[in-house]
This record gives sequence, structure tokens and C-alpha cells, in this order.
Amino acid sequence: MKTADLKKVSGLSLAEVLKMVAIPLFVIDRNHKVICWNRAIECLTGMSGKDVLGTDQHWRALYVSKRPTMADLVVDAMQEEVIDSFYEGNYGKSPVLDSAYETESFFPALGEEGKWLFCTAAPLLDTSGCIVGAVETLLDTTERKRVEDNLRESEKRYREMSITDSLTKLFNSRHFFNQLKLEAERAERYGHPLSLMLLDIDNFKEYNDLYGHLEGDSALVVLADVIRKILRITDTAFRYGGEEFTVILPETDAAESLEVAERLRKGFASSWLSPLSKLKCCVTISIGVSRYLPGETVPSFLNRVDGAMYRAKQRGKNQVCHGNGTEQTGQVA
Repeated sequence: MKTADLKKVSGLSLAEVLKMVAIPLFVIDRNHKVICWNRAIECLTGMSGKDVLGTDQHWRALYVSKRPTMADLVVDAMQEEVIDSFYEGNYGKSPVLDSAYETESFFPALGEEGKWLFCTAAPLLDTSGCIVGAVETLLDTTERKRVEDNLRESEKRYREMSITDSLTKLFNSRHFFNQLKLEAERAERYGHPLSLMLLDIDNFKEYNDLYGHLEGDSALVVLADVIRKILRITDTAFRYGGEEFTVILPETDAAESLEVAERLRKGFASSWLSPLSKLKCCVTISIGVSRYLPGETVPSFLNRVDGAMYRAKQRGKNQVCHGNGTEQTGQVA
């Protein structure tokens, strides 16, 4: 570039230079009047410079009702508690510019569906260091936020899939062992009751052999639905493996766990299955329950519940048996 051309550029006013900057920005003076509204911000907000220059109406480009922009707060040298009242902690000091603040917020008034903007506002100082205005830049981060949200949603779905049984949509056994360990530690720490329920479909192999694996899967799905219906908000159910299911019952003593188990036994026994056209049959479950004993290991706790379930099987099936030897039976009429 020739020297003459450089002189022409250096002769431009600050406002003329800022108009050519590709980043959306505006400048206000100490009276909050707009002295620069560049082309990039016109494209971003849809508001023309001629409609806002010389006025204090720049807020209309960003908000539905009147409120200060970050640049307005910087011009007034507002304390951080005042800034926080507008941005509710969603702001910070710029790591690049002294006395500048930045925020990333959603602006519902922008465009048809709103936009996310990363805004940085910095004071303009005169030679004596007094604030004579402020410049605010606005970077459209909507697409980045959309990608981040989609990524978080994908990660959430992946995490849910990794701990969920694909057939019954209950949690799987891997998640069960992690959760039981946490609940046992919590019960030990605070001395609160914790009970565990383990259940198994009676004669499931014969049912599968007679009607096929698809009908067997249907029976598992029906049982999972019954479990969901009787669960309390604090309970968590898992498919333990095959036709076995387990339910963790926090804040639940022995008597309460027996009541929950009996409701489940009756609920499934009354759920008639139709493996063949015009055929209805009743399938039952055997349930073992037990309360966690302070100081015992998780494997020991689980073994007691497992033993209770097998006692229920040995004593005729379709019944509830407690790990301490207490049992409760019931046959469907």
C-alpha cells in the first residue's frame, strides 16, 4: 500500500473505522446516547443506525422492555451488586480488558426464536482517565450453543442407555450395584433404614418353552410396568438379569418393605397375560426382602435377600419371604 493510501486511512474518524468492523458493536457517550452503530450490528439486530444514532433507545434492539445494556452499566460505573441484579451472576470481568465486563445471555427479542449473544462492554476514557462512554461488542453464539446443547443431550441419552435395560426400560444390573453401594453407605452414615427386594417370575422357563421368547419378553415388560406403578418416589427398580428384578427401598424398615412387596406380588398376579389368542393365564412371582444391617457388606446384604427369595420359591412360590425368616404368603383366587 502506498504512503498516500495509508494517510487516507489514518484520516478516518473512529466512528468511520468502527463501521467497517465485522463484529457487531455500538458506542454510547457519557449521556447514554448512541454515537456509533456499525453495519454488523444492523445485520444482527435488524435495527438501522439512523433509527438509533443520537438516541438512548439502543435497548430496543435487544430487549422487549426498557433496561440498561452492559455498556450503560459500565458508563455509570455501577457496582457489581447492581450489575448482578440484571445478570444474576451470569457475568464476569473481562480477562483481556481492564474495567470491562462480559456476559453470555439469551435474548428472546432477537430474530424469530431469539439468539444467544456473548457481550463485552468496556469503558472509553479521556486523557484524565474519566469515563466518557462505552463500547459494547455482541458475538452471536446461537449456533455454538445449539451444538453444545445437542452434544449434552446426546451424552445424556448415552448415559441413560448405558444404565437402562433395553427391554423393560428399568435400570440395568450395572447401575444396580453402583446404586446399592451408595445407598448402603448412606444408610450406614446416617443410621437410616434401607431395604432391598429381589423377585423372580415363577416357572418362567416353562412359560418361555410353551409360548416362545417373544411372549416371555412381553411378560417381563408387564412385570416392569407393575413395578413402576407400585414404586414410591424414593424407590428405584432394576432388571437384575433374565427374569429377576430388584428394587432398592431407601428409608424403609422390614414391615414397610413387606407391605410394598405384597402389593407388588398381588399386582402382578392379577395382571392376566394373553400369550395366545383367546387364552388368558396368570403368572406369579416370588419375592425376597430384607433390611440392611449396620456394618454388613453389600455382598452379604444381597446374599440374604437372594436367600429369602429362594426360600419363597421352595415354600410354594407366589409369596414374599423376609431375609430374617419372616414370611408372607398369598395365592390368587
